[in-house]
Amino acid sequence: MPQLRIIINCGPCEQYIRACIASLRAQSYPSWTAFVSVDLSGDSTFDRAADACRDEPRINLTLNPEPRFAMENLVRGIKRSEAAPEDVIVVLDGDDWFRSNHALQTIAATYRDTGCWMTYGSWVSNVAEMPGLWPAYPEGTTNFRQLRWLATAVRTWKKWLWDLVDDRDLRDDQDAYFRVTEDMATMLPMLEMSGTDRARHISEPLMLYNNANPAGAARVRRDEVRRNSRLIRSRPPYSRLEAGKAGKG
Repeated sequence: MPQLRIIINCGPCEQYIRACIASLRAQSYPSWTAFVSVDLSGDSTFDRAADACRDEPRINLTLNPEPRFAMENLVRGIKRSEAAPEDVIVVLDGDDWFRSNHALQTIAATYRDTGCWMTYGSWVSNVAEMPGLWPAYPEGTTNFRQLRWLATAVRTWKKWLWDLVDDRDLRDDQDAYFRVTEDMATMLPMLEMSGTDRARHISEPLMLYNNANPAGAARVRRDEVRRNSRLIRSRPPYSRLEAGKAGKG
């Protein structure tokens, strides 16, 4: 069974970070380490995270001296994890949490049983207008950038697959790491390299997607989300992975 490296990015989420960390500590699957990044925001997120992480040596907590936002925190968190090529990266935001104590067990079993390279889905929300439970991409899909976005949380992938994503594709047209829409920027290249036979959809809802957070990126940076989405979709797709190598088509 794989080693899981949990990368948790936190903006202002003082009301929710304890639930996030508690859901991680309650997991039945033991082979994980977590790397939590907190952007300095003037609230109590870091202090509450530190309290929630107390006496758990598998959690590494970092306070950023300035906001680095989602993508840079993801990149830095993966580097801090020192993940081996076959380790699995698992992404969770600090204002969300796992729905059951067996979420990581389900992820690990999917890798073991299917030989997949990445997984996506599924979640339920705490607001009625966003119920979640999105479907999988149709079998044989190749034009991921032209279709409805479905590669949603919980998002996971093998570290070696991540290493094949060009750092330039994690950045906007000003060469800065994307502050939002980092999910699309990371997942689309890996979906294109993996194809639907190596990218597995997990239909069981593993996560509570907290749409009640007023500081959520989709609320406060809505125009930036739309702009980034258009840019990411316009970029050339990656080639399907063959013989251990990937490239742009």
